Amino acid sequence: MTSTFLKPFDAAWFYVEKAETPANVGPLLILTPPADAPDNFISGFVEQWRQHKTFAPPFNYRLKRNPIPAWEVLPDDEIDLDYHLRHLALPAPGGERELGIMISRLHSHPLEMKRPLWECHVIEGLEGGRFAIYMKFHHGQLDGVATARLFEGFLTPDSSARGMLPPWAVGVYGNGDREVKQQNTTPREGAGFRKSISGFAGATKALIQMTAKLRSGSEAELTGPFQAPNTIFNGRISAQRRFATQQYDLARFKRVAKAANVTVNDVFLSITGGAMRRYLSEFDALPERSVTGQVPVNVRPSGQAGVGNQIAFVYARLRTDIEDPIDRLAAVHSSVAAGKALHESLPAESVAPFTMLLSGPYIAQTILGLGGRVSPAANLVISNVAGPSVPLYFNGAGIEEMYGPSVLFHGQALNITMFSYAGRANISYTGCRDSIPSMQKLAVYTGEALDELEAAVGVRNL
Repeated sequence: MTSTFLKPFDAAWFYVEKAETPANVGPLLILTPPADAPDNFISGFVEQWRQHKTFAPPFNYRLKRNPIPAWEVLPDDEIDLDYHLRHLALPAPGGERELGIMISRLHSHPLEMKRPLWECHVIEGLEGGRFAIYMKFHHGQLDGVATARLFEGFLTPDSSARGMLPPWAVGVYGNGDREVKQQNTTPREGAGFRKSISGFAGATKALIQMTAKLRSGSEAELTGPFQAPNTIFNGRISAQRRFATQQYDLARFKRVAKAANVTVNDVFLSITGGAMRRYLSEFDALPERSVTGQVPVNVRPSGQAGVGNQIAFVYARLRTDIEDPIDRLAAVHSSVAAGKALHESLPAESVAPFTMLLSGPYIAQTILGLGGRVSPAANLVISNVAGPSVPLYFNGAGIEEMYGPSVLFHGQALNITMFSYAGRANISYTGCRDSIPSMQKLAVYTGEALDELEAAVGVRNL
């Protein structure tokens, strides 16, 4: 049976996972059937999917934890498709609330470690005849960009295409390749080993320099792990989740970014900071120091697909301590720029080890069960994933929305992910059901913060 070792950062996700903190990631797709779809369109393709019992990576990977974590490739006849594929229906009226409740419950349950780490839920009953596909993976296997590219591989921009294969028959490499790729193994000999040593040396030097800057305050805009205040988002959490969504025209973010000479990501972080400032103020819980976000950054080479995580982290202040929206946007931009400059100064071979060294104390804290009992590394994880720029289809059904339910940990009860797709900004909020009261308010306040920022910079919501 073919197998390959996990990279240390991928393996870490399995050690930080606890009963209350399953390391589940989405995505969630919302689709509209084609105009000529028969009444049994959804049940028909689900039944067709059940006939496809060939599996490509990562759908045929099972985790072997001991003695060293590794992926082993299972033969098709050892994979129980009826377990992994579920056909569900929403109660009437099938609106956002009903879908949010179902996704919250599905996302709360851990994946079965004795099987390949995925589930596919086809959910019908959304208003207007729409349906949803929610796929659950483990973060130790796929990051946000990898899941986006997985779906680009099995979907198509051709609305007339029919007879399309299910995602497990296509796989993350987009060609049904069944072999384990070796790109995620750790170099152990020759030039690879020397490059690895050089990378760790460069990462160690960069971490020492970063720590010195943070302690001296010589670079005021730079922030890092364990610089965040304690907030209501940073206690112990339960296993149950809440999930909420908001959708906007991406052009609104781009117009503000252009007018203010910042990036779309700066706009996203700034309006999130504005929403969090208002939300925390209502609970008399706004800290004097700014809320800090841990911002994943994709370091995967352009066009490359694969299993595993290829991300780095930038720490950025969301400037919840600043009331004025324009001043907040400028301050967020400066904070993000300082974090990016640090990462861009790293040699390519130092990025992964720097990420491990930077995350090491937080990973150790989580493994030891200290999360939510000591100072947080960051107040939340906030991601901006660039999805497909053109509309995609499955058997003629148009993909209307894409969201990214994500992972929580003790000490980090909130995750916000913006997934851009076909000119739309789809923002999802994953929160602990018992730690974050009225989370939907935070979602609504984000939109109102965008309205406020547009007015402040003098652009119109067309």
